[in-house]
Amino acid sequence: MKNYIDIWRKDEKKVNILLVDDRPENLLALESILTSSDYHLISVNSGEEALKRVLIEDIAVILLDVQMPGLDGFETAKLIKSREKSKHIPIIFLTAISQAIEYVKEGYHAGAIDYIFKPFHPETLKMKVEAFVKIYQYQEQIKFQNEALKVINQTLIDTLVTFDKAGRIVTTNPAITKMFGYTEEELSGEPIDLLVPSITSYYSDSHKLGRIIETFAVCKNTDVFPADIQLGEAKIGGQHVYVCSIRDVTERHLLEEERFRKIFESTSCLVSLQAVKDWHYINVNKTWLTSFGYNHYDKVVNRSDLSIKYIVQSNDNVETVVETKDLIHPVQSSRIKYFNQLGELRDGLLSTEFMDIHGEECILSVITDITDRMSVEKEMARLDGLNLIGEMASGIVHEVRNPMTTIRGFLQISKDIPSPEFIDIMLEELDRAHNIISEFLSISKTNNTKRISKDLNVIIENLFPLIQAKAMYSNHQVYLDLNDCSELKINEREIRQLILNLSLNGLDAMSSGGTLTIKTYQQDDEVVLAIQDEGKGIKQEIINKIDKPFFSTKENGTGLGLSICQKIVSKHDAIMDIKTSSEGTIFFVHFPI
Repeated sequence: MKNYIDIWRKDEKKVNILLVDDRPENLLALESILTSSDYHLISVNSGEEALKRVLIEDIAVILLDVQMPGLDGFETAKLIKSREKSKHIPIIFLTAISQAIEYVKEGYHAGAIDYIFKPFHPETLKMKVEAFVKIYQYQEQIKFQNEALKVINQTLIDTLVTFDKAGRIVTTNPAITKMFGYTEEELSGEPIDLLVPSITSYYSDSHKLGRIIETFAVCKNTDVFPADIQLGEAKIGGQHVYVCSIRDVTERHLLEEERFRKIFESTSCLVSLQAVKDWHYINVNKTWLTSFGYNHYDKVVNRSDLSIKYIVQSNDNVETVVETKDLIHPVQSSRIKYFNQLGELRDGLLSTEFMDIHGEECILSVITDITDRMSVEKEMARLDGLNLIGEMASGIVHEVRNPMTTIRGFLQISKDIPSPEFIDIMLEELDRAHNIISEFLSISKTNNTKRISKDLNVIIENLFPLIQAKAMYSNHQVYLDLNDCSELKINEREIRQLILNLSLNGLDAMSSGGTLTIKTYQQDDEVVLAIQDEGKGIKQEIINKIDKPFFSTKENGTGLGLSICQKIVSKHDAIMDIKTSSEGTIFFVHFPI
């Protein structure tokens, strides 16, 4: 409404004020008092001329002299008030005749709104005229608003309904007839629920006032159509009144349904729509039919006895058999397996959504079949495994051949020159070969070890003396920064090996006098282990290879330590990150809680 007021104010012209007096000097005096950029002063010298001006001009206020030749002021006022167009124009009488009460009464009977005696006070006259001009402007503004509302009310395609706090209809606009089939008179005093059955729950909730709500409405002939409604509240004379706009959105819904139908039919996903009431199939797409082994829609649609079972895999690898009706909450991309009519076990991602279609609660199920993708991933994993086996076999051959060559050489020398020193060297080489094979077996184990709830800080504190002894031997220091963390389900033996491997690597990376920091902290839903050294950092090309078996930068290293660490991290569903610079390296291990 503010916009209409602004439009009216922009088009607002000067206000017409009619001055009527048979004496030119009196008219001149009035003009000098009332001159303003907001006023258009119209001066006439007779009652007859005043009547003509009232017929052709919109007058805000009339200043009328009583004593004039011909039509006097009283007669002129009566004629002005007798006409429909001019009867509401305020008239102020100006007179120098007797102030007797009978003259004043005659003036008011003639239609005057005020009576001013000459000589008058200029400022008083000016203020009275200003007051009547403002009243005129307000009236014109209200007329403009009423006309605008009338046009809007008559041309608006939306139905507008006002109703009281009891839900009884007060007014409607003409659109009610075309949209609902009722006349405006038929609905007066009727409950608003007759048009929008669900509306009571909306206007009783203050949070829904002013918001667009999708619902349905009912016509006089009981036809139901989708509607958008918007509610507002007003208070008039202490009484609460609600205003409701109702828009028929049938065409929009038809377009949305057509768009949905095209997506429904053309998607490569398996899509089905079921009624929650009895779980019968409302519709399925062609991909669904083909994947489940049905040759026609009639074999599925409207059937409630057709039960499709899914094998759902939880995060802890527990498998549960469920049907659609068991999924009381929507799911998103849940890993499932399902059997089709041909008995094939397929892999998929299941998503469901509850929706209201024509007043009926339904569930939309979408399955993305990933059977082929899973087969490809398994084959890629198998090939990667074969490639890793080849690399590891090559590494083992290389690493074990070296001590075997040394032992063979010393055995040949021992034939001629027996020596205890040769025996010690051969034993060291055999131990080296044994360690290589032991670490290889450790990294290749695939059995699932038992996990128990354990505090990571306790494990670190138990290992601290061992790590500190190693640090002191190489003139290093170890600093613990352990913060409160949730317990983790872990295998203690494997985590001890992880911490020892990372800590010893950190100590080996530093020159004399360095400090190794072992820190723990909780971040969101993770417990983080951070082991930081003060070495020279790791080059990027080395970072890309450090977790590969048999890759080592140490002179006597086997290259299996970090491979074992990576395997332990993976088995615990954790993630290992590396942050490195010239000032040192930090290994982060993020354990999910």
